[in-house]
Amino acid sequence: MADELKKMLDDKEKVQLIIAAVVMLGGLVVLLKSVATGQAMGEKWLESQGNADTDLYLETIKSYIHLYQIVGGVMFGGGLLTLLRAKLKK
Repeated sequence: MADELKKMLDDKEKVQLIIAAVVMLGGLVVLLKSVATGQAMGEKWLESQGNADTDLYLETIKSYIHLYQIVGGVMFGGGLLTLLRAKLKK
């Protein structure tokens, strides 16, 4: 019975590590694609507005880029910290 419990805990830890690695890699992708995605979102915003001041358009693009950088950074950092914590536990 103790062996089954230990195996179940090991499986749970493996799943958590896999999820952490996927979140970390997803965050890295979001970080690397933040400029292109931010520009695309800015262009969609401009299309929905019809027309806008150039400064406002550029500020909107910057805001979208920063948004994706923050989200990607949080995902990457959270996944990395989870993996490091698991590594230091062992």
